[in-house]
Amino acid sequence: MKDKGFLSQKQDDYFSLRLHVVGGNLTSGNLRAIADAADKYGKGYVHVTSRQGIEVPFVHNDNTEAISSLMRDAAIAPGSSGKKIRAVVACQGSRVCKNGIIDCQDICERIDEMYFGQPVPYKFKISVTGCPASCLKVQENDFGIMGTVQPKFIKENCVTCGLCKKTCKVNAIEITDGVLAIDSEKCIMCGECIRVCKKDAMLIAEEGFTLYIGGKVGRKPRMGIRILKTVSEPVMFEVLERTIAYYRENAVEGERIIDVIDRCGINHLEEALQYSLEK
Repeated sequence: MKDKGFLSQKQDDYFSLRLHVVGGNLTSGNLRAIADAADKYGKGYVHVTSRQGIEVPFVHNDNTEAISSLMRDAAIAPGSSGKKIRAVVACQGSRVCKNGIIDCQDICERIDEMYFGQPVPYKFKISVTGCPASCLKVQENDFGIMGTVQPKFIKENCVTCGLCKKTCKVNAIEITDGVLAIDSEKCIMCGECIRVCKKDAMLIAEEGFTLYIGGKVGRKPRMGIRILKTVSEPVMFEVLERTIAYYRENAVEGERIIDVIDRCGINHLEEALQYSLEK
């Protein structure tokens, strides 16, 4: 039943039907079909999950085939649970959000098409967020992708107006005796200073994807490890592929990828990914 998206409820013979939602996006047609299904085969409501998913609760065992058929007709696939790669979650990114650095929905759709529902040793969650505000909590996922931009300061263009310093939310910019300096340790690579500078004193040095591995919530929550910052799109996809392969090759029963890293060491992961990681 799990393979068909049905999760057993505490009530005998009743299931919640989990549906496949990519990046939190559903068409109005999808929503109408789901509402019809909930009215006909559930209790007239749906549950929105913490990972942008949709579940239709209180589907009786006798109606599972009928509701599955209705969802297939609406081109809505069942969701994933168990020892699989789960649906990818994403914010709206640069398509909609003024702070978005990357096109999260495009990245999300491509990753989901490549990996959704594939078997893994336990479970594997992927999140994509457009900027360091991290609305999609990439640090809480097995693999997190964040859009970031590193600023480049052009001293001769700077008039020390202080607008960048005022805008910076992490106090990474200081102006002392008319001289501006960026603290790279504090900088979170959000790009706000670049956006507000009117004199081209702040330009883009690098723009791309900052990657996190090993985050999870639940009974033993962990924050993900930042392993690479502001890499290119091809590198991001390459590291994701190698990370999943590493997890499959090294995990034992019931381990998430952070458990593998704890047991085998970050150097072991670094060797498998073939990139010099932040530590």
